[in-house]
Amino acid sequence: MINNRLSVAHPRILLLTSVCALLFVACGDDKVAGGTEAESTIALFIQTADGTPASAARVRILPNDYLSSGPAEKAWNETNEDGHVSFEVRKGRYTIEARNVNNSKASGAVHSVALDENSDSKVDTIKLGELSSIEGFVVLGESAPVVRVAGLDRYVVPDSAGHFVIDSLPQGRFDVQIGEPQEVYSTTIQTDAGDTLFVDGSDTSSSIKVVKSKPSTVSKYPESDWSAHEALLKQLVGYAEGTLGAAGTTDRSGKISEAKGEICVVTTTEDYVLVKDSAMVASGSLRECAEKDGSVWVLFENDGTYKLQAPLRIKSNKTIDGRGRDIRITGMGILTNESSNLIFENLTFTAPSITAQDTTSRRALSIHNMTHHVWVDHCLFEEYPLIELDVKRRSYAVTVSWSRFENAQSGILFGLEPDIYVDSLQTLTLHHNYFANLELRGVPARYGKIHVYNNFFSDVEMVGIECSDSALCYIENNVFNVEKPVTDYRLENQDGTPDVATQGFVYMRDNLFGLGGENLAGDARGFKPDYRVVVEKADAELAVRVKNEAGPR
Repeated sequence: MINNRLSVAHPRILLLTSVCALLFVACGDDKVAGGTEAESTIALFIQTADGTPASAARVRILPNDYLSSGPAEKAWNETNEDGHVSFEVRKGRYTIEARNVNNSKASGAVHSVALDENSDSKVDTIKLGELSSIEGFVVLGESAPVVRVAGLDRYVVPDSAGHFVIDSLPQGRFDVQIGEPQEVYSTTIQTDAGDTLFVDGSDTSSSIKVVKSKPSTVSKYPESDWSAHEALLKQLVGYAEGTLGAAGTTDRSGKISEAKGEICVVTTTEDYVLVKDSAMVASGSLRECAEKDGSVWVLFENDGTYKLQAPLRIKSNKTIDGRGRDIRITGMGILTNESSNLIFENLTFTAPSITAQDTTSRRALSIHNMTHHVWVDHCLFEEYPLIELDVKRRSYAVTVSWSRFENAQSGILFGLEPDIYVDSLQTLTLHHNYFANLELRGVPARYGKIHVYNNFFSDVEMVGIECSDSALCYIENNVFNVEKPVTDYRLENQDGTPDVATQGFVYMRDNLFGLGGENLAGDARGFKPDYRVVVEKADAELAVRVKNEAGPR
């Protein structure tokens, strides 16, 4: 619910907030009475969760429209040994916050009190409960916003990435405001327990839009039911259309035809085992299923971490399906080599064996050497030193959707630098992916054709998408919360101008920018994807959906 609109024009603001316990009530607009008005008494009895008196609990009372102008401005009072404390105040509306620590466990409460003309005193009992926190992301152009809670002494300055945490909040309801320390021109938002909000204030001519998150859908184990495989295929769009995975077979010309494959259930987290001093592929392992000839639907009997002791060179016509399970693949990663017709679904790639930041580091998933028709969906890539996923060396017809790329230098490498390999036939679709905590680039694109739509780039230090070296990049309806959303070159000259030898060709439209940036002028040399997709508006609702629903279900 929105209480007000932005009252003055200002740079764009984007806020993503995650509420970790029961929260939030709007504070009123009444002011504390001034002048020589007689004071009234508010007497409080503070109890712990089990009803016993909370002695030496800290209690603070502030006008309910109070906004802090700096950290820790107001002092606390303490209850006596019986849990009692009282305050002399003027008529008005107040917010009372109580905090207590018992055996290193903190608890608290927030309570609203109103004293009108007919009230000389107020006696209330406050019961303490579990504390909560608000974690979010806010951007306000070039200004330095602060996040505050009306009626409480909370004053938080987001870090350089716009991230903030307000912790040690009692249960209750609060009025959260974002704006300048001396001039609040942000919106006031209200939320309920467990909400995730994305506040879009980029258009100051209209009402601020707040989107509440919805529970993410939980995938179910397919139970070897081929109708579940067919249902998965219906979600595939983009360049990888035509991929059938285990429900198809590929002939020598690369044509994919329908052909129901076998089902292989992974029953062990082992990779290799020693047999008479020789390393043998473990029976029932992921490697055994993935290296089978023919079409194979790979399912997992149990949750688990599957550590690959050597790169897994997957063969064609496979569906690696982690739906209904928590499947974590670590170690040396998965490689393709002239493979085709592959699906990777609901997997987490994490904790590689090689952690040094050099080119010998294995990717989590490397799609290369003329591999085609590959779909990567609802996967999580995390904690890889350089690149997490790459598409290179004449690989084409690849779609990556609803996946997360976090904790690396770059997320997805599309194509190689021209002194290594040049190929203009590569094709890649990226949609509804989440990019965060990346040191360099979200997507460096070199040569080939790439369609990027409805993704959320929330924390990438150098650039969201680098379209360089003659790549053709069609970029539409994405949300960028990064300082430099897109560049159309890879290198600069000594004077800081773009090196035209590394230039790419970009077409951009209808993207939403949080930290700055604009849709670059260009037509990508006339490139436009030759398939049909439903492209959603780049707005608050899209951002929160991608943030919450990308990755394994």
